[in-house]
Amino acid sequence: MKLRLVRYCIYFYMALMFAGVCLAETQEAENKDLHALQQQAAEMQQQIDILKKEIELLKQGKGKEEQASAPQKETIAVSPQKPAAAAPQSFNPEISAIGDVLFHAGKNDENEKKNQFQFREVEIGISAPVDPYGRADFFIHTHEHEGEWHTGLCEGYFTFLTLPYDLQSRIGKFRSSFGKANQMHTHNMPWVDRPSVINNFFGEEGMNEQGAELSWLAPNPWDSFIELTAQIQNNGNDASFAGEESDGLMYVTHLKNFFDIDRNSTIEVGGSFATGHNAAEEGGNRTHIGGIDLTYKWRHPQQGLYESLTWMSEALFSSKEQGAENTVDSYGLYSSLEYQFARRWSVFGRYDYSQFPDDDDSHENAFSTGLTFKQSEFCFWRLQYKHTESKGIFTTDNSRDELFLQLDFGIGPHRAHQY
Repeated sequence: MKLRLVRYCIYFYMALMFAGVCLAETQEAENKDLHALQQQAAEMQQQIDILKKEIELLKQGKGKEEQASAPQKETIAVSPQKPAAAAPQSFNPEISAIGDVLFHAGKNDENEKKNQFQFREVEIGISAPVDPYGRADFFIHTHEHEGEWHTGLCEGYFTFLTLPYDLQSRIGKFRSSFGKANQMHTHNMPWVDRPSVINNFFGEEGMNEQGAELSWLAPNPWDSFIELTAQIQNNGNDASFAGEESDGLMYVTHLKNFFDIDRNSTIEVGGSFATGHNAAEEGGNRTHIGGIDLTYKWRHPQQGLYESLTWMSEALFSSKEQGAENTVDSYGLYSSLEYQFARRWSVFGRYDYSQFPDDDDSHENAFSTGLTFKQSEFCFWRLQYKHTESKGIFTTDNSRDELFLQLDFGIGPHRAHQY
């Protein structure tokens, strides 16, 4: 009996020893698992921190993307500000396409009629951040000219977004920062056609050349948007300057002042100046063009989506040397008023007067009125009537009546243009 009891005690002791060993191994395994979990948690926290930084960069990049075209939003109560950083590279750039279809009916004093449909242009936009320091934008146009289709680069540039001292720069091909109408793309205009003074002074394509630009947001005690832009571009404009055969440069400056009048209205005042040779050889005659522009916008305080008013005016003054003792001084202007009376509907009127850079005795007077229906954010219809009186050697002495019906539609995330 005693021997059996001793044996049971030995068995019990051995069982306790075995259990202790198992518990020790289990505890060690649990400690290892806990350490591994702690390491995984630390790694996950590092990844979360990295993601937070990337999200912050994306947010800042979105703000800088707005600055690249600011002030551009229809919100008028807050003036735009310049952010400090850009987003990282995206492997899927923003790609968009915009089509502009036009029906044009016209009649002049000689009862000559011209009625036709025209697919005026297709604009392909490709935009994306390149790295945290800049972004790239490309706008490719396809249009018909004299029965043939042509495709070319309308604009393409790299924008440096993180320069010090509130500076920003871009290099490539872009519209000159002269006034308001010259910088507008076709689908962004409030009318079907460009004002006469823009066509006569800068040509159908406007001033749009290769070069470099530096802009500066000037600090000021009024907390307003004051931007000074300086551009050096090829002297390729042939309406007022030397044209494509020139190997010289054109210089353009623009000062923009944008500020709030009250919480419902804003005003923008701008001044522009461009100078360059008007002959292929350097050292000869020059052309100087100055301009002033004024844009007032008002939006109803309670019915902002349904009622608004935009008044935009611009005047250009040209001095073109044509010899040692001959200089042609000419000018032109336009004034446009657009009233939105419903969420999708607006009406507009515009007056144009323009002389010609090569002849101040030739001139055009024009009156336009129209109606715009915004089918959606991505599509609008516009009907416009225009009456033009012209006189001089640069245009036939007659009157023209024209009727336009425009359909403009787009697909993809096309970036907004300047405000």
